[in-house]
Amino acid sequence: MARVLPLARLWQSRRTALLAFGIALAALVVAAGWFTSARAGLAQAYATAGNARQALAEARVREQEARLRVDYARSARALTAEAEALGLAPRAWGERLINVRQSQLMRADAADLLASIARTDARIFGAEAFELAVTKPEEGLFDPPAADARPVPVHLTLRGTLLFRTQDARAASPSIPELP
Repeated sequence: MARVLPLARLWQSRRTALLAFGIALAALVVAAGWFTSARAGLAQAYATAGNARQALAEARVREQEARLRVDYARSARALTAEAEALGLAPRAWGERLINVRQSQLMRADAADLLASIARTDARIFGAEAFELAVTKPEEGLFDPPAADARPVPVHLTLRGTLLFRTQDARAASPSIPELP
């Protein structure tokens, strides 16, 4: 019987050890599940924080753009008021868009066209693009062709806005002089 007692003790201690091992294993599984969940939550928190930072940066850019638009609108109002004080009322001006693309014109025609858009009291031209070129490399743009030479065209590209005084400009502002 003395032998049975140590076996019972051994069996009891083995059962206790297995029970302790089972509890420790269950605690380890629960801790691993919690860790995995916490790691996923951390990754999601980092993603949310990154999205929030990006949204903040975009909002700052939009705010800066809005401030620039407000400043632009204030400048435009001030400029419009100053222009009207000087008699340059917008209703006294007309607008034409000019778009000549890589056209071949004779030198005299190109000179006439350029003279027609020259700035005067009655018109202002704002060029967006201007290019004038000879068609042959031996020609000079600023040298007139020889009198006996056959007229050679030039290439002209001209794009912009021509502002001109309208006929009713005098009625809008009596200080505007007659058009020539």
